[in-house]
Formats: sequence, structure tokens, C-alpha cells
Amino acid sequence: MRMIVRGFAAVLLVASLAACTAEAPGRRTPVTSAPGPSRTSATPAAPATRGMCRAGCDTTKARDYDGDGYADLAIGAPGERPDEGGSSTVPGYVVVSYGGARGLDPSRRTVLRPGRDGLPRGFTGGENFGASSASGDFDGDGYADLAIGASSERSDGPTAVTIVFGGRGGLSARSAVLIRHEDPMFGYMLAAGDFNGDGRQDLGVATVEAAWVVYGSDGIRRRPPRPRLVRRSSAVNALAAGDVTGDGVDDLVVAFSDDDPADEGTGAVHRGSPGGLKGVAGPTFDAWGVGVLAVGDVDGDGFGDVIAGNAYADADDPGGQIFLHRGSASGPAAEGVLISQNSPGVPEDSGDGDGFGADLAVGDVDGDGYADVAVGASGKFQQQGAVFLLNGGRGRLPAAAARVLKPGDAGFARGVQAFGASLRLSDFDKDGRADLAVTTRTEPLVAVLAAAPEGVRTTRPLLIGPERVGTPGEDSGFGRSLT
Repeated sequence: MRMIVRGFAAVLLVASLAACTAEAPGRRTPVTSAPGPSRTSATPAAPATRGMCRAGCDTTKARDYDGDGYADLAIGAPGERPDEGGSSTVPGYVVVSYGGARGLDPSRRTVLRPGRDGLPRGFTGGENFGASSASGDFDGDGYADLAIGASSERSDGPTAVTIVFGGRGGLSARSAVLIRHEDPMFGYMLAAGDFNGDGRQDLGVATVEAAWVVYGSDGIRRRPPRPRLVRRSSAVNALAAGDVTGDGVDDLVVAFSDDDPADEGTGAVHRGSPGGLKGVAGPTFDAWGVGVLAVGDVDGDGFGDVIAGNAYADADDPGGQIFLHRGSASGPAAEGVLISQNSPGVPEDSGDGDGFGADLAVGDVDGDGYADVAVGASGKFQQQGAVFLLNGGRGRLPAAAARVLKPGDAGFARGVQAFGASLRLSDFDKDGRADLAVTTRTEPLVAVLAAAPEGVRTTRPLLIGPERVGTPGEDSGFGRSLT
């Protein structure tokens, strides 16, 4: 069975997760625990000095669009498809809220709308604009830039990824360029990383059946580069970027499926090098049902570890699971460590359709030098959803008892569904700890919980919605993507 659960298919709600339970074959024989001592927040183990969480923790620069040292947050509102038989859609847009000493400030914002304020329209007229995004300094000027996808399965023509460039005043629509492609699904998933080690971020781009790379350069504004093919397959299911091999150059991780009936999902790390992406590092790994990937150094050894989320129930765990493939100089471990709600240190036993692993975010929440992992379980608690915070540490994940966040902890009213549908960890107030941004599927709101030594605070969460930033709310899909 082949599933794509990112991009457009990410709009599937938890009912779809439960529906897949009976179809999922249990063919894995995974490692279910990892050796190593446990730790508590009071007595943290010192991380290895070699890595210091460089892979997956220090993301501020890559998301600092105005260069003030604080991470910023891009919120995608791609619009909703019209009712069957309709002839128009709500135009998509992206809102960028800027960070500061007190965290995100919704009053300091940039709104990006195709065909308005100098932003080029592209090919889709705004349909699905903001469904995907990724950020990094693509032109090497010291300011982060934002790549925005607007792929559309409703179109039979070409499309483009829009790159909006940062500067002292933040993102400027008038500086945007289009990366064009003939495939209407070009850009339905995006991932940014420096794949050739030249100090400029590059962009991994997925279509339904291929993964591409767009290399950054100081001339990208004058002459947008052509995408280069990385991998072609029958289905690309997930993308992520990070330094898995610990050589200082980012790698591109792709989960894909081929036409071979025996291939129900494979993961591969395409190795970065001074010449760009060159071959596959180490063995491929099982990626059946994997719809989301993340890279972070959870054990502090200097190698980015690959975290793969499979929210669809199978015989290994009916509520979904994630797999941790440890990084090394030769690539990722072929056999992953299975982590579910039934794993040691993870509370709340799993149930059918919980969707554990529906989304992932990586960052150092408690400031101890290890990457932590936020896991969305958007079907938990009768589809209200939940977010699990897993602490990184020497030897295993979670290294201490995981924390479970419910919608009320983030300030959402009763009745919301699919809490944890989209996640982001970034240091918005520059205190050395990653704050959590989280959305649901039923409310056009983004909740931001500030980080603390013990995790994230659930007192006075910041709620950002369309009314607060002066944008359309109804049927906007506000919060569908977070970067």
C-alpha cells in the first residue's frame, strides 16, 4: 500500500488514519528500545562537545528574515478548495510574524499575497499558495529568505515556487523570484539545507514523482536557477534536510516508493558535498507509511539523526509510530528505533487512529544541547489531538518522561479537532530554547507556547489568527503550514 500524507494529502483528517488500520501489513522487526541511561531535567547528561546539537537545533539564522537575531514564523493559509462544482477558490497567502525579546509580535508582520504588493502571481493565481514553505539564506546576504509552494493537483499546466528575500525590514514582496517547472505539483513539499557547503542554503523540492534541488547563489535574484533532478520514483512521500553524516554539509533525506511491488516505502539520505548532492550515504531504510521526516542531533554526538513519522496504524502499533535512525559518518542506521505511545517514558497508551507521528518538529526546547522532538498525534483523545514532547539525551529518545500537551494547554477552546496537525520549534525570543508553534485542523489559529527549562509553558499562550493580523479567515486554511 502506498500513501502520501504530506502536501495535499496532509489535509486528510484522523478518520482517514483509522480507516487505514485494517490495511496496514505488519512486516517490520524493529528495534523497540535504545540502550543508554535515562536522565532527568535536574541532572542532565552533558552532551558531546563535538556536536553541541548543531544538527536540528540552531535554526534561528535560517528563519531570521530581518536579521535582528530572533527567529520569525511564516504561517501558510493556502485557501480551501471550493465545493464540488465550484469555479473559484479562496486565494492563498502567507503571514510572517517577527520575533523579538518578548517572542513573536503579531503587530510586526508581513503579508504575502500573489499578484499584490509587488509579489508575482505565478501560474495558479494564488490557489494553494502557502501550502508548503521552507526558509534559508538562499542568496548569501545574511538574511533568511522564504520559499513558498503553490502546487495544485487541479491544474494541468506549469507552476512555480516563489522565493521572497529577506532584508533589514524583513521580507519584501518586490524582491521575489519564481522557480518555474512544468509539473503542476512542483513544490508540494519543500526542505532547505546547504547541500554544497558554500554558505548559501539550497532548496529541496518535491513533485509527486520526483525530488529536485535548486542551488542557492549570490545571483539567484537576477537569474533564478533551473531545478536539478535528484531522484525519480513512483511516489515521493516526505523530504527533510540536515547534516546526517556530520561533515558540515547538509544532506537531503527522501522517503519514496517505486513501482516494484515489494517496495512499500524506502528512505534514502542523499549525501551533500562540495559538488552538491552526490549519491546515497549509507544504507537505505524502511519507510513504509512514512509521511513526514525530520533531522536533529538527539544524542549530541554531532551527527543528525533521521526521525521518520508513520501516523497510519499497523501491526506494530495501532496508534502510529516514529522511527529514529541514528546518523553516522557513513549515513543513517538501516534499522530504526521504534517509538510509540507504548514505549518506555511515553505516557498515554496508543489507540486506533491516534495518528502519532502525523507531524514532527525538532529543536532544543530545554536548552541542554540535545535536540528534542515534538510529535503530533492529531487523532488522540477522540480526535481532539495531542502533542508529545520527547527529550533528547545521551543514549536514547525520550531520555526523560515525555510530556503530553492537549488543546486546552495551548489556549484552544473545547471542540477543536486534530490538535498537533502542524508543528514548528524555533527560538522566537532568543533565550536559547526553542518555542513551540502548533495548529489544529478546525480552527484558523496558531498557538505559540514559550519554552522554559522544564519544557514549554502552558500559561498565557500566544494565539495568532486571521483577525489579529488583518487577513481573511473563513476557508483560508490559516496555519496549514508553519516555517
